[in-house]
Amino acid sequence: MPIEHKLILLCARLKINSRIQQEIKEIISSQMEPPGLKSEVHRGCGIPEAAQLSILALKGKVFGRESINWSKIIEKATRQEVFPFLYYSLNKAGLLNFIPEDIFAEIKNYYYANLKRNLRIEKEIFNLLELTSRLGISVIPFKGFNLMLTLYPNPGLRAMVDVDLLVKENEFEKIRCFLSQRVFYDNLETVSKEYLQNHEICFSKILLPNLPLHIEIHCSLVPARPRRIDLPHLWQRAQEITVHNQKLLSLSPEDTFLSLVLHLRRHTRRLTLKFIVDIAELLNTNRDKLDWAYIKESARINHIVSLIYSSLYLAKELLEANVSPKILNEFRPNIIKSALIHFTINKYNFFTLKKRHGIFLRLLLFDSPIDFLLYLWRVSFLERFLTKQYFKKQKRILQR
Repeated sequence: MPIEHKLILLCARLKINSRIQQEIKEIISSQMEPPGLKSEVHRGCGIPEAAQLSILALKGKVFGRESINWSKIIEKATRQEVFPFLYYSLNKAGLLNFIPEDIFAEIKNYYYANLKRNLRIEKEIFNLLELTSRLGISVIPFKGFNLMLTLYPNPGLRAMVDVDLLVKENEFEKIRCFLSQRVFYDNLETVSKEYLQNHEICFSKILLPNLPLHIEIHCSLVPARPRRIDLPHLWQRAQEITVHNQKLLSLSPEDTFLSLVLHLRRHTRRLTLKFIVDIAELLNTNRDKLDWAYIKESARINHIVSLIYSSLYLAKELLEANVSPKILNEFRPNIIKSALIHFTINKYNFFTLKKRHGIFLRLLLFDSPIDFLLYLWRVSFLERFLTKQYFKKQKRILQR
């Protein structure tokens, strides 16, 4: 595995134990001169940064050591949406002073920019949740925003594109009207009829000149792909939590896990490490507290057993998540399918996956051939056909 990929995987976690810290140190030291030799390159020695990096790279070649390509690390970590973890983990390991100064500045600036952005979004969402509570509208933040409040100790760690809010189906229209009155603009003019039938709609608002806030309203965790997810007791299982002296509703840990797994399925064509980190940290935090009997029954009813196995496998394979062999085996599909999943995606090829790998993995996630055929008909054919007809109709209306 390239050391850049290994470093990202080691940093993309909350707990940095002594073994992980030592591995990170060994990778960082690979760009430095071997022990016992007096280094001529240090920060503040007067030698330009570019010259320092060139000397370090040359020494790495001379002594047979691979130097770090920091540009590659930044590009990969940004693409995988785990860039804030670099600053967090290298700081915890006490290694920030051992990386190039320009790289240090970029990592630090990104982390604090994400922290500032998330705090501003958090303030806006808290105001909205307080108002919806007064109006008697039940709202559950889930996915990224909820994890930022309940799982991650620092709001600067979780990169977010939007905020997902879960509402009851009979209150969907009520919250849509509420947000429209709060200077939010929706996407009703461009969204398809089928999208609205799934009770999903996106609202946007400009908080600051360079800070848009996107809110997605859902009445279910995910659209039917191909079956509608059946979690009849989801709202009854929701828990009330207190954050910043404000009471909020939160999904139970088990339903949070299911929501993350289902969300991961929607992104198999372009797997992102951020979503796997969410699952891994949820497993590490809750350890043996999760009600696996409930998860297993929900997986069976909703035909997502293979999906849950793949999610557990990826969390353990990439990030050494706390998943016992017993739990993993309870969801393991047949030996051929599990071998294909391991071959298609693993820690050695994760950062170089092609689109075809994601498509093949999506095929492996179906529990049965019938589910795959339903997916082809309802999603790949019928839904796209109806969406195409909808946009044709809208185009004809605009041309009149």
